[in-house]
Amino acid sequence: MSATISEKLNDMAAAFPGKMQLIFRTLNGAPCEVAISPDERVVSASTIKVPVFACLLDSLEEDGISLDALHPVTKEDILNDTLVFDTGARAASWYEIAWWMIVNSDNTAANVLMKALTFQKINRWCKAHDLLSTRAERMMLDYAAIRQGRNNYISPSDYAALVIREDRLSRGEEYGSENERRKASLLMQFLRGNRDYDALLRYIYEQPVCAHKSGDLDTVAHDAGIFEWHGKRWFLGVFTSGFDGTDMNYETARAWIGRISRIVFDYMKER
Repeated sequence: MSATISEKLNDMAAAFPGKMQLIFRTLNGAPCEVAISPDERVVSASTIKVPVFACLLDSLEEDGISLDALHPVTKEDILNDTLVFDTGARAASWYEIAWWMIVNSDNTAANVLMKALTFQKINRWCKAHDLLSTRAERMMLDYAAIRQGRNNYISPSDYAALVIREDRLSRGEEYGSENERRKASLLMQFLRGNRDYDALLRYIYEQPVCAHKSGDLDTVAHDAGIFEWHGKRWFLGVFTSGFDGTDMNYETARAWIGRISRIVFDYMKER
């Protein structure tokens, strides 16, 4: 008798040399859900950038500012790991800055937006949208803040709730104003543009549409989003952490995320 999808995913989580949290949920067709420690708060790495973007869209709308309006990216803002602001200080549109934050996970872009929004506004937005485990306390690559006990946090259930809600809004499956649907559509468009193919999409050659955001630190690796393939839709989020002191590193953890995604994809192919 073959193992169920729940058994397979729980076995993978149990075998992982660290902590693995995940949510798999079908979004159409026959319902199926597997959740492993979905409500536990975890250091967010770059998955925090999704609520930051959602907060930005609301904030600009409230202030009557266009996404095409320019904002300075200063010399002091530019981090060594940037791939898109390495030519030096310049003005860029809010749209461009947000685009690089999501599709390239650019940390300079994220810091520019977080500084403009403020942690207070981001955290107030998260609380207002029932993302109660999500909190922003530091800029990207601010290791001094981490040593001082400040970090950015999320939970798999928070992330899933946000992305699934935005997806449903963008499709008209959930009630929302025209502006809410427009912002949701833009958020999903950005997530579909993600250029990271080495975690959820690592072992998948069938070219599904995947609206996702990944993130990693030395002992954290996450990837989570919505798949669409041949009329089937599902959410998969895998959040790994706590593998310091083991032979695991974040690159190997990303391979584990890819293996889990392959298991889920094969399951969905057979439904």
